[in-house]
Amino acid sequence: MLSLEERADRAVRYGAHTLYYCPDAWAVRHSWTNTQTGEVQNARCNKWTCPYCGPRKVMLWRSLVCEAQPTLFLTLSKAGKTMVEARRALTTFMQALRRGSKGRGRNHVGARPAYAVEYFAVAEPHKDFERNGFHWHLLISGVDYLPHDMLRGLWKSATHYDEATGAGAKIVHIKRVRDGKRGAGYVTKYLLKAVSLQQQGTKQVQRERLVKVVSEDGVVRIEKQVMVEEVTARPHRIAYSRRFFPESVADLRKRLFAAVETEEEGQAVLSAVVDGEEEMSAQCSPWRLMERGGITEEELREYRRERLAEVKGELSMLVEVSAEGYERLRKEAVRAVEEEIEAVRRGEYRRLARERLLEALKGVDEGRYFISHGVINMWDYQRKQRRWRLVA
Repeated sequence: MLSLEERADRAVRYGAHTLYYCPDAWAVRHSWTNTQTGEVQNARCNKWTCPYCGPRKVMLWRSLVCEAQPTLFLTLSKAGKTMVEARRALTTFMQALRRGSKGRGRNHVGARPAYAVEYFAVAEPHKDFERNGFHWHLLISGVDYLPHDMLRGLWKSATHYDEATGAGAKIVHIKRVRDGKRGAGYVTKYLLKAVSLQQQGTKQVQRERLVKVVSEDGVVRIEKQVMVEEVTARPHRIAYSRRFFPESVADLRKRLFAAVETEEEGQAVLSAVVDGEEEMSAQCSPWRLMERGGITEEELREYRRERLAEVKGELSMLVEVSAEGYERLRKEAVRAVEEEIEAVRRGEYRRLARERLLEALKGVDEGRYFISHGVINMWDYQRKQRRWRLVA
C-alpha cells in the first residue's frame, strides 16, 4: 500500500491530480467557510476549460437535461465559422419552425404548420473546422415527429444555402431519443470542446467619450463623441428555450451558477463564482470567501513595495554613472525584484496545491470524498481533446 505522499506524487506524475482539486491559482488560494457551522469547502473557478470544474458542470447540465425527458435528437451541420453566425442561424431556424407559415396566395402554397417545440442545443466545433465550422446538436421535447424534408428546407433557408457556390448548409439529421440519459450525455460532452477567440466572432458596440475641441477662434470646449468599435463577441455555446426544463429559467440559473455542489452528495454550497465573477449575497448564505493560510497577495504586494524602495535607495547612492547606465541598472533591478516575487508566488501555489491534493486523497481514504464514473469519463474525454489539439 503506497503512502499518502507517494500516491500524491504518482497523481502529479500522470496528471491525475486535477481530478481532486481545481488547479486555478485563485481557487487554490481561497476557500469557503461557513460562519455558522465552521465547515470549509474548496473554492472553484467554475470554467468549462478547467479539468476539475468542467466535467462537474457537464454532469450537472446532464442531470437537468435528463429531467426534461427529450423525445427527438436533431443535428444541424455547418452552422457558421463563428459562434455569432451559428447562433444567428439557429435562432432563424427555430423561429421558422415554431411560427410556421401560411403559404403564398389563395391556395396557401408552401404552408407549414407551427410546431410547439422546446429545445436544448449545444454548439460543437467540428474537427475539420476550416471546412465545416460549427454544428448544432439539439434535444427536442414537445413533439414526437418532425418531417425531415421540412427541417432540411428551413435549415437551408437559415444558412442561405447556395448550391452553385456551396455556401450554407443542407445536411440535417433527426432521430428519436430512445435513451434520454445517453442522448443527454452525447450532447453535453461537446461543452468541453474549447472555442478560440477567433471562433467566437465579433460585434460592433457604441462607446461614448469626451474629447477636447479647439475652435477657429481659440475657444476650447468639451464635446461628447460616439465611436463604433469592433469587439470580440461572447455568445454562449448553450441555447435552450424557456420551457424546455421543468423549472423556470431564473431558478435554473440559480441552481447552476449560484451553487457549487460537493462531489456526489448534492449538498449545495453557495458560491460567489458566477462564470469566474464574484457575486456574494450576505442575505442568502452564511458562506464567506477566505484566503488560505500562508503568504497572501497583500503581503506579497507589501513586500514588493519594500524591495522596490530598497532598490531605489541603493541606486540613489550611485554617483559615477551616466543617465543611460542608471536607467539600465534600474530596469535590471526591477526585473530581478519581479522575478523574485513571481518565484515566491509559484512556490506558494505549489505548496497550497499540494495541501489540496493531500486533503482530497485523505478524504478518499476516510470515505468523505467520492468521484463518480461520469466525472472520470468526462475528465478523460477532456484530456483526449486537449491532446488532439496539441497534435493538430
